[in-house]
Amino acid sequence: MKSVLAALIIAVLGVPLAQAKTDYHGLPPAGAAALGAPQATVCAACHGSNGIGTSPVYPNLAGQNFNYILKQLENFRSGARKNSIMSAMAMTIPPSKDHANLKDIAAYFAQLKPMWTHASAGTAADHAQIELGKSIYQHGVARKNIPACAACHELGGEGNDPMAIPVLAGQHAAYLVTQLQQFASGARHNTPGHVMHMIARQLNAKQEAALAAYLRQLDPATSLGIGPKDFSAYARMVVARHAPAGEAARRSPAAAAGKSAH
Repeated sequence: MKSVLAALIIAVLGVPLAQAKTDYHGLPPAGAAALGAPQATVCAACHGSNGIGTSPVYPNLAGQNFNYILKQLENFRSGARKNSIMSAMAMTIPPSKDHANLKDIAAYFAQLKPMWTHASAGTAADHAQIELGKSIYQHGVARKNIPACAACHELGGEGNDPMAIPVLAGQHAAYLVTQLQQFASGARHNTPGHVMHMIARQLNAKQEAALAAYLRQLDPATSLGIGPKDFSAYARMVVARHAPAGEAARRSPAAAAGKSAH
């Protein structure tokens, strides 16, 4: 399925899928999150002590993909991405070999409780708006050459860490709308092949708001898809698959309920 979506994006947009630089692949260095905690203290004024933005205009960073945060910090420092607050903040972080300080900060936010697990404080959206956002996110808009957002950001909105593609599930709606507008205008242009500019400029205000509303309430654990959603579910599946038939039945929820009834 993903190969089909990838081919569709290439065919529609005429650019390859977003491919991050080689040094964005991999996991945070060992111990980086602990080193990043004190350095990230100053970030709490806008991004909250728990990584949840103190205002809807400031992005949630809790559980954001490590490589995405790292790339944005590097881009703010280099000028590839501009923001009056973050461009100045990035320049105050002392230089370090191989951007170690930036990796520490990125690792700290990446390991926080994911943004979608926090209670939503956003404005309630009506059902029709959520459904419109879901349709655009999962299927795109063929008549406007808009591919499915899920092709890159995954069905549950969890992004793609090795490719520095961000988590969108649970993000502030106001922030998402602002970023779509900045991509559309060209004010923000730090995606490979300018893929987000080509997509965002096709969206109208109603579609932007619908996408943001859908993503604000999206929870990867409840999104459609096959297979277990976490390691515990995977472990239970493995046990059930390899246990003898009688044993698997004995461990089933139905069997447990029957046993408790006696």
